[in-house]
Amino acid sequence: MCGWIHDAVEEKKMTAFVKENFTWDGMYLHYDGPYNGSKTMDEVHPDCHPSWVGKMKPAFIARFKYKKPYRRWINFLVKHATVEQYLELQAETDPLTAMRTLGYKG
Repeated sequence: MCGWIHDAVEEKKMTAFVKENFTWDGMYLHYDGPYNGSKTMDEVHPDCHPSWVGKMKPAFIARFKYKKPYRRWINFLVKHATVEQYLELQAETDPLTAMRTLGYKG
């Protein structure tokens, strides 16, 4: 690739999912780890409680209303996707379509 073309293309740093950074509350799956473009709670909500200042705003991964295969989703994401890749797909579609686009068969 020519140098000037390469310079013009902004390279994105991709962040691998870390299994320990997922949280599950019984219905919602979130990712609490840092990633390119992540924000802290006080950036998103300037009037947040002082205990939240500096903490990462959890990224929404999926909501499981009836079936709860959240462990399979976590394992798949850790093995087959990056945080930025999944969140970009999920922003364009719904979580299940994003997972199927990545190759999830569940």
